Amino acid sequence: MINHNIKYWDKYYKSKIKINLPSNFAKFIKKKVLKKKDIVLDVATGNGRDSFFFSKHAKFVYGIDKSKVAIKLNNQSVNHLKLKNVSFKNLSSQQIKFFKKKVTFIYARFFIHAINTKIQNRFLDDLKKYFKKNVSIGLEFRTTDDMLINKGKKIGKNETFYTHYRRFIDLKEFEKKLNEKNFQILYKKKGLNLSKTPTENPYLCRLIIKQK
Repeated sequence: MINHNIKYWDKYYKSKIKINLPSNFAKFIKKKVLKKKDIVLDVATGNGRDSFFFSKHAKFVYGIDKSKVAIKLNNQSVNHLKLKNVSFKNLSSQQIKFFKKKVTFIYARFFIHAINTKIQNRFLDDLKKYFKKNVSIGLEFRTTDDMLINKGKKIGKNETFYTHYRRFIDLKEFEKKLNEKNFQILYKKKGLNLSKTPTENPYLCRLIIKQK
């Protein structure tokens, strides 16, 4: 199912008009967390809209995604706009170690709920293994309170397939896992209206975490 997601997103980005406006979460991060000297790693950058936004407010931005189509389109925009402080790479979350000496802030919006538990735990382990304790991480994801959990085919615990794979995060379990892996929560907010669109209002959680 995870591999099927790549095909879905390749097709999605190839057919969709590029969205230039940043997400609400990106605007929140810019206001509350981001510093001009930061070097950002945007995990699962998608169409790059938040990476491009961060490039206006940070020293440098790396955006990574498994969708070759998304990365190709993003790099075309970089060349067209002649930007010098943003770079997109066709890499997975399991390759974040390549940025271990470069990054000061890690951003992952709508990523945790797009991967299974095994990949999630590997991601957390790699964050702990390869990045310094002063590197903060911003996460935003769907929770088990999101109504979309009731749509599509149920394929596992809190896992569904509705156009593509999703895993709805049980907050108590996720916070327990963060504590086990020695992360502290610096900021937490959950609820509706965090990423409302004309067609959807998902129930999300926002976290800012850092190693203890």
